[in-house]
Amino acid sequence: MLLRPLIPILFSLVGGILFGHMVIPHDLYPFLWFSILFILLLILSLLIPSSYRFISFLLLFFLAGIQMDLDRHYRSELMNLAQERPQVLLEATVLEPATILEDMARFVVRVDRLTYQKKKIEGGEKIRVIVYGYPREFSVGEKLLFHARLRPFLNFNNPGSYDYRLAMDVRGLACAASVSDGRRIVPMGKGHLGFPLEKLEKMRTPVRRFFAESLSPQNNAIFGALVLGERQSITREMRETFSVSGLSHVLAVSGLHIAVVAWLCYTVLKRLLSFSSTLILRVDIRRVSALITCLPVIAYTALTGFQVSAERAMIMGLAFLFSLVIGREREIWSTLALAALLVLVLDPHGIFSVSAQLSFLAVAGIVWLAPGIYAKLALSTEEQVVKSRALNRFYLYVAGLVAATVSATVFLLPVVTLYFHRIPLIAIPANLALVPVLGLFVLCLGLSASLILFVSPPISRFLLQIGAWVLDRVMETLQFWTRFDWAAFWGVTPRFFEILLFYGFLVFLFFSRRYAWAKVGLVATLCLTGLDAAYWFHRSYYNPNIRVTYLDVGQGNAALVEFPGRDRMLIDGGGSPGDDFDVGEMVVAPFLFYSRIRRVDYIVLTHPDTDHMEGLRFIVSRFGPKEFWYNGERRDVPGFHELMRIVKEKGIKVLTPQDLKEGREIGGAHITVIHPPGVENAELWGKALKSNDRSLVLRISDKGRSFLFPGDLESTGEEVVLLRERARLKSDVLLVPHHGSRGSCTKAFLENVAPNICIVSSRASNPFGFPHPETLRRLQEAGCKIMRTDQLGAIEVTADSKELHVKSFLE
Repeated sequence: MLLRPLIPILFSLVGGILFGHMVIPHDLYPFLWFSILFILLLILSLLIPSSYRFISFLLLFFLAGIQMDLDRHYRSELMNLAQERPQVLLEATVLEPATILEDMARFVVRVDRLTYQKKKIEGGEKIRVIVYGYPREFSVGEKLLFHARLRPFLNFNNPGSYDYRLAMDVRGLACAASVSDGRRIVPMGKGHLGFPLEKLEKMRTPVRRFFAESLSPQNNAIFGALVLGERQSITREMRETFSVSGLSHVLAVSGLHIAVVAWLCYTVLKRLLSFSSTLILRVDIRRVSALITCLPVIAYTALTGFQVSAERAMIMGLAFLFSLVIGREREIWSTLALAALLVLVLDPHGIFSVSAQLSFLAVAGIVWLAPGIYAKLALSTEEQVVKSRALNRFYLYVAGLVAATVSATVFLLPVVTLYFHRIPLIAIPANLALVPVLGLFVLCLGLSASLILFVSPPISRFLLQIGAWVLDRVMETLQFWTRFDWAAFWGVTPRFFEILLFYGFLVFLFFSRRYAWAKVGLVATLCLTGLDAAYWFHRSYYNPNIRVTYLDVGQGNAALVEFPGRDRMLIDGGGSPGDDFDVGEMVVAPFLFYSRIRRVDYIVLTHPDTDHMEGLRFIVSRFGPKEFWYNGERRDVPGFHELMRIVKEKGIKVLTPQDLKEGREIGGAHITVIHPPGVENAELWGKALKSNDRSLVLRISDKGRSFLFPGDLESTGEEVVLLRERARLKSDVLLVPHHGSRGSCTKAFLENVAPNICIVSSRASNPFGFPHPETLRRLQEAGCKIMRTDQLGAIEVTADSKELHVKSFLE
């Protein structure tokens, strides 16, 4: 390690950042104490013997990592103000093109000035703005004046959930702001982006306009992502195609793009310089080529607007080019460590960026595994059957490509599964066949067209059309491959211990031929893997007790019921109107994958409101349910039609209250449909009750314990239930109807249910004011324990014959 000191220094800094982020409370800011400790340790390191000095330096970097992380948790005035969710007046400058949906626009602005309660606050921070109603295109650099409601970024607090708040922090966004009516946004002309963005935008704007005028919407979106680093126009369908094929990394400017530009420029420059015998004799043309290549790498990053992922990739590329310049190109591990250190110094939270993790791990996998794979594939002179030099060079190129692709794919497997829950089986052939085409042809032609645009627009358009033709063929190939069901499959979320087992297995396998300890480690790793698999198999398929998890899906309902044995039921799936955010795919499914659940046997929709229904489409299409239960009410909205279409296409059995009037028994637990009555009375109750009061009401009981799921019942619906089913309402756990609205949970209803635990599923500071204070007061008077998902996250209740066992995600 002393031969490569940057590697232990990197681990020390990373350890400090992780320790500060995960152990030290974020509201604690002990700057003075850490500064004093740092200085004392620095003085001590100069006084102690040299043999121990390096260890003291590692401790210094560990402390520096802690302090760097704590600095990133500092809350600005704008962040603190967003906690109150105030209505403010903003003067802001648009920083990136808007993402336009059906009735919504989303974009990032820099706040220039904020007015709140007659107080003016000078800005400078970036925020994400969402405009509802009358969206339009917002030009980069345009200055706007508008009223908006600030709000902090919030997570869905479930096991296995995506840390959205941290992701926004990594992007440098302070908070979010919502505008209820886009017509009230006042354009104020051209804003000031500052240097160098002001100059760069003068080049980016014509390129952006050129792409939009010359290309189809699909090609415009992909060229914009590859050349300008702008993914706002990438549709859900395009993103899904690239995800299934394992090519999602192509859509974000990262190490791949920088590597293509650097390799191509370096190769061309080296070839051109080699024509001069004078230069060959006087200088090392390899070093000169590497030094000059730094310029196009920086220029490409500038063309992308110095986006965060592009900046990290640029640092990595410049570090490797610098190693060539100083003649240390063989010190690849030290170069990689140097690049990582520079990235973390610029942004300590870059370590939490998914793109950064994938980029550095991919390079590490290639550096470590690719040489061995390439050595197996490469042919010696005696083994070459064809003596053509060109064919043999092409074979070696393909062998190198195979080695790099297989190494990166295998090394990233657990991390990709952790974040994306999907294992693309066609990733290796897709990367082998299409990444060189996308990099060497589409990207290079797009960049060439962008540069030549300012000199000769006709030649630029010709080059772009060639690139578009190539891209069309690539997309046709991708769409053909991804239409097969076996192209990718959904996998369960690996735990940190299992990720360590995977990489431990690779390490022990790599050294098993040379060292005896590696063979012992390999056997131990396999044994631990077997024990881990046995534990999860037993937990998943031999569960003795009923377990209900009330998920945090924001303003909505979703509850997973795990019956004794192996059957599962999902009651509602959450959802949000007017947004492209799929709660089923982004919130419910990650929890299921984290819980090692790949099949949900029963799907229940209490009633077709958005906040109960929207998240079910993804679950129905991906988790193979046998039956779909709902209250029989049909809703003439796209979401309901799409859900029922998927149910029909999958051949799922549909059941209504009439089909379920005798109740069901699953895994020994009894399920009673309490409301609404069967379809023979549908006309009667359909006219008398509104939609919420027609919610499907289920009571699930097992071993003397019971759970009540009343959907969105309000007072009228509760009265009907009391008249018909008063004797069967008693339950230990109540999911509070209609998210705790004022009109729900009447005194008579609570007296008859007599719950011990009341679960309130709602979003913090939601616009409806749920749960209402009056409802909370009634719940307190009823003597039940109130548990709220907006405060506790997901709430898990396990019932055995003796008692209820309750735990929550945030406790």
